[in-house]
Amino acid sequence: MTDRRVVVVDTETTGLNPDNGDRIIEIACVEIQDLASLQTRFHTYLDPEKEIDQEAVRIHGQTWADLKGHPKFADIADQFLETIQDADVVMHQAEFDRKFIDHELENAGIGARMQDFCTVVDSLAIAREKFRDASNDLNALCKRFKVDLSNRDLHGALIDAELLARVYIRMISGEQELFDSTNDGTPSVAPVRLGASVLAQRKPVVVRATEEEAAAHDSYMQSIRSSEVDA
Repeated sequence: MTDRRVVVVDTETTGLNPDNGDRIIEIACVEIQDLASLQTRFHTYLDPEKEIDQEAVRIHGQTWADLKGHPKFADIADQFLETIQDADVVMHQAEFDRKFIDHELENAGIGARMQDFCTVVDSLAIAREKFRDASNDLNALCKRFKVDLSNRDLHGALIDAELLARVYIRMISGEQELFDSTNDGTPSVAPVRLGASVLAQRKPVVVRATEEEAAAHDSYMQSIRSSEVDA
């Protein structure tokens, strides 16, 4: 990871294609802090001002009737852009969410694209590079990294952003390689539960110096003390 802020972004939509008028109905931004904890920086439901495809309703459970009275994207655009400003923004299959967000920015009269405010990172591309010839959708990655899915009955921008953040932490830190294994080779690490600190659930890895390394360290410290006395 870089020294830049890392913000995981996810959206839910009325359908699959903004070119056909589909809109964002929910957007969430979850910040990863020190590869250890998560903080929700921004989350809102949105009024798409149109009916929602039934297939999309089956995925996220939201109807237009549920969302009437919520803000329009134009109402929250500035707050969203402030949240992602100068961050590495992680999205799974990033092109899908980025295209929707760029369309919403255009509809809101903002003459800029998402990439003008942040660096977009596609976690799906990273997963495909690491785990070739394997399923790399969010469900599969959660199972691979033992991230608890029990609270996810339907898709939702906030819960999916938090799940992806936990997967991303493990994926880029190489934590999978540190898992203890059972006899059949499967990871035996306890599941990471939503709302819990990753740091609190990780068993510390203690690296102890060998006798030779300890002796070398003592010799080095003695030489420093001798030089201080001579000075």
